[in-house]
Amino acid sequence: MRRKLTAMACVIVLALGLSACGGQGTEGGDAFTVRVVCQSEDVYQIFYTCYVGGESRGMGGMADLEGGELTEDTDLTLTFPRSYFEEGDDVGTFSMDFSPYGEGDTSEIATTDPVEIPAAWGGTYTVVFSGDQETGFRAELAA
Repeated sequence: MRRKLTAMACVIVLALGLSACGGQGTEGGDAFTVRVVCQSEDVYQIFYTCYVGGESRGMGGMADLEGGELTEDTDLTLTFPRSYFEEGDDVGTFSMDFSPYGEGDTSEIATTDPVEIPAAWGGTYTVVFSGDQETGFRAELAA
């Protein structure tokens, strides 16, 4: 149990740290943000992997600070500053996949197909995470 709580604390710190890094110096289009709206029930954490042109660029996680179930109202906003990427990366080929965790899970329930996000510096994008174990989980870029 202690290991699980430590891992969850690390995930929360990682998600907050990534957001905090992007929160500074973003004027003039030095970053873009991705907001995740969780419409699935019984999801307590979502881990993600980021890609540029199909090449992995990092991973992280999102959770409610109180340890509760994620809802549409949970703030799951990620900021990606230029410094997150390698020199020459075309963020227009950015994509992410998402792996949900239920309450007490120590491994992901599933992983979505990658969502293509044709990002631009200064942009804000919303991804809707939905589905369940029976029908499968989906992540789609909101129109």
